[in-house]
Amino acid sequence: MVHYVSINWIGADGPGLYKTMPKHNTKVLAIDPGTREMGVALLERFGVSGSSYPENGGKLVYHGVKVIPIEKSPNEKLKEGREIIHRLIRDYKPNVLVVERSFFANNRTASLLHVFINEIKAIGKRKGLKVISYAPSTVRKFITGNGRASKKELSTVIVSKYPELKVYMSQDRAWKDQYHQNMFDAVALGLMALSPKLIVYGEMKRHNN
Repeated sequence: MVHYVSINWIGADGPGLYKTMPKHNTKVLAIDPGTREMGVALLERFGVSGSSYPENGGKLVYHGVKVIPIEKSPNEKLKEGREIIHRLIRDYKPNVLVVERSFFANNRTASLLHVFINEIKAIGKRKGLKVISYAPSTVRKFITGNGRASKKELSTVIVSKYPELKVYMSQDRAWKDQYHQNMFDAVALGLMALSPKLIVYGEMKRHNN
């Protein structure tokens, strides 16, 4: 969606003149996919053509972890996963969908995840969204400067940008840390997708697609 904003400026004939410049709204739905726990985040940025973007990467509108019951069959897990994605797109109306890239492995869980990721991308494309994906190491490199950074290091950088997420760090149980890491991974994906280096007038450049 493109909005317009009037900006006061001083021209050759003195102050009081104005011109209208396009204002672009980029809403990114970021998915850290999983067939049991799925990290999600919605980030939004308003930018005026030719202006600089805020350093923190935009407003964090929503973050969380969606849980798919472990006792469900593979087909039921895929069905519930699709329903979650449809609801998120319907409720938040993003124009960009970014999903973490998976690597194929010869086991049932990894195969199911690979199928699910392809289905997420297909849903996004059918909805007319710009769909992109990044490898985990690419995201870690972008966020921390180190493609081999630990999950804790990644979370620390995310919290420096969004202090409200600090409550999710240093949990009293290891499983809680692992649970919330799905959300941190999704926020990191969203930040990379909103990078000024990847945006030209509100549209995503082709990058790792």
